[in-house]
Amino acid sequence: MKAWQHGYDLDYLKDIEKLFDDYNQYTLSPFAKYKKNNIAESLHKNRLILLDDARLEVAESKAKSKIKVYGNTVLGEKLSGDITISKLSGNISTLKNKINEYTADCWLYVWAENNSHVELAKECGFCEVGPKITSYGEIYKIYYRGEPREFPEIDPVEFVGIKKVDNVDGDLIESIRSKLDKLPEFTNHYSNYNKGKSWSALSLRGYTDDPAFITKPSEMSDAWKKDHVGIDFTLQDSVLYNLFPEVRDLIEPYGDDVHRVRFMLLKPKSGELSRHTDQVDPDSGGSLGKLARLHFPIVTNDMVMFTVWDTDGVEQNVSMSVGECWFLDTRKPHKAVNFGTEDRIHLVVDVVTKESLYGKLIG
Repeated sequence: MKAWQHGYDLDYLKDIEKLFDDYNQYTLSPFAKYKKNNIAESLHKNRLILLDDARLEVAESKAKSKIKVYGNTVLGEKLSGDITISKLSGNISTLKNKINEYTADCWLYVWAENNSHVELAKECGFCEVGPKITSYGEIYKIYYRGEPREFPEIDPVEFVGIKKVDNVDGDLIESIRSKLDKLPEFTNHYSNYNKGKSWSALSLRGYTDDPAFITKPSEMSDAWKKDHVGIDFTLQDSVLYNLFPEVRDLIEPYGDDVHRVRFMLLKPKSGELSRHTDQVDPDSGGSLGKLARLHFPIVTNDMVMFTVWDTDGVEQNVSMSVGECWFLDTRKPHKAVNFGTEDRIHLVVDVVTKESLYGKLIG
């Protein structure tokens, strides 16, 4: 018997965990799964309710706490005494009857991609407050039922995951493409969602003058930062940028406060970035003053597919073409796959959002 079991038999906890398969199928990370250790803790704190054919977790807030979409984007605030209902599993009718027993101010968390639970929330009289997106790409829908409350107004750009911004000068793109053979070897991207090391990059502008340095130091782990103490990482052009003066002309219409500028390569024959989010950079986003991520396809094919999940959990599949500029909010779940037979190379630019770009994003 381990301390985390709180006196509950291991086989008993494992049996309960199996009952939550319908809940766990929507999880993408081990931290979101409702596992035996979570179950033991919930039983110990009298939060887990086990019915004949349904299960749910019910907790009472002891203090105020903010609910965030991600980062610092707040969509609501729990108050002391509020009830939070989550981890729904099992028979819908049974869940509905149990949820409706609670008359206090209630919050309800359901997976955005679980349509049955989304409908259940509506049937139980909850109003939708907004989404909560985890760093692993899971999407909750947050609902509230109770005494009327005011909720923060969310910038409409927060609901834009991917959007075509413009058609761009094809001659500039062709001029850039014609010089790609002068590039050195691309640097493999360190991320765990880079399947088969199929994604790599080179910097035209970054935090050193070395094109192989493709990271943003503030995004890195504490261990990485400890290993690089004392190094001056200043935003600057790399030694490659002067080879591509066309890039400056290409991105000039989108603002003069340009941060990283990189070529990103995705290998052919199912090179893939699996579903993920990039939420470690607090500066990213499409709101005014935030860093917008723009994609300019340089070399691509019809078999390259970008998938973005919107805040309702609905897939948007996009094929970006040469001669286009696209905005991608990397804080939202997204993936990319190159099913074609040639490398996909995009010019990827981070630029501070000004009024003109913002207007295109929400227009």
